[in-house]
Amino acid sequence: MYMYFVPLFAQKFGATFLELGYIGTATSLTYAVAPVIVGHFADKLSRMWLYAVALLINAVATIVLVFSRSVSDIVLLRALGGVGFAFLFSTAEVLVVELRPKEGRVKEMGTYSVAWGSGFLIGPAIGGVLVRTVGFINLFLISFLIILVAFTQAILGVVPHAKPLLKSAPEKLNVMRQLLPWYVFIASYGMIATIVTTIFPGYANTVGINAELIGILFAIFGISRIAVFATIQHYLSFGEAKALILVSLMISGGIVTIAVFPTFFPFLLAVILLGTGFAIIFPISISLISRNFPPERAGAAIGSYESVYGVGAAIGPIFAGAVATISTVRDSFLVVMLFGLLMAALAQRGTPRDP
Repeated sequence: MYMYFVPLFAQKFGATFLELGYIGTATSLTYAVAPVIVGHFADKLSRMWLYAVALLINAVATIVLVFSRSVSDIVLLRALGGVGFAFLFSTAEVLVVELRPKEGRVKEMGTYSVAWGSGFLIGPAIGGVLVRTVGFINLFLISFLIILVAFTQAILGVVPHAKPLLKSAPEKLNVMRQLLPWYVFIASYGMIATIVTTIFPGYANTVGINAELIGILFAIFGISRIAVFATIQHYLSFGEAKALILVSLMISGGIVTIAVFPTFFPFLLAVILLGTGFAIIFPISISLISRNFPPERAGAAIGSYESVYGVGAAIGPIFAGAVATISTVRDSFLVVMLFGLLMAALAQRGTPRDP
């Protein structure tokens, strides 16, 4: 509900596009490191308890934004937000992976993604209205209270069902080498996805799109993702590699549209292309990584996926912000489009065979 409006909040303190890049990178740097740690503990400790702790960290990371008094404050506080995201998504995804054997994981990840995608759909629309009517501070306070409700629900409804862990075995290095092209693919995906959430809102704001309309854009972005998550099995009929090639090209097209046509309706088309592309990539790529690890190392598998995504997410905003500072924001999106083409080239290699 509040994430997409942090860049607009920072602009109230005079944030430049480079500083918006710093904010996105601060979140992503901690996100890049934390999943490795989370994945390690997820294979050794109760994953249910880690999930509850993750919600508590996110609650704290949200409420502290109320005390921001400068762009520097926001940069530091969003680093804590990166830790919260890393704990939340890593532990939730491990729990979902455990529900299904390898052949059913893409569908299960799609179902799980409908759940969080619904929040990302409803949230921005509400957030845009709240920013306009009650301001940023109240938006953060309301978001904090909602996360506390989720934390309470986890303590009462999730933690009591904790299962004993399987004996852990170390992953083989040849698995990591085999997956290297796909880790590069995921890092590129992380770059583009984070640029969309950190640089694009500020860019839209500067070309005359108000907070409420930005909220609507990201709501449509969410609808696109949910529609694909709910029907993800249909896209597998093309084969995983072909599906990923197609959506990588769609993502490149969406980024070019943002750069070349800076008005509301082209932005609307762009977010539909991006939402569809991201929704297909997420469940396929996370299933692809996890099925190449043994079941008892699910935490390590998800940790590696999220860390690599986090590395790309850390590089993306600062890279785009630097290009925007040297040249223009439009040029930064055009350069970022090249990473979508790189993703298509990597997908052309085909997916690795399951061990």
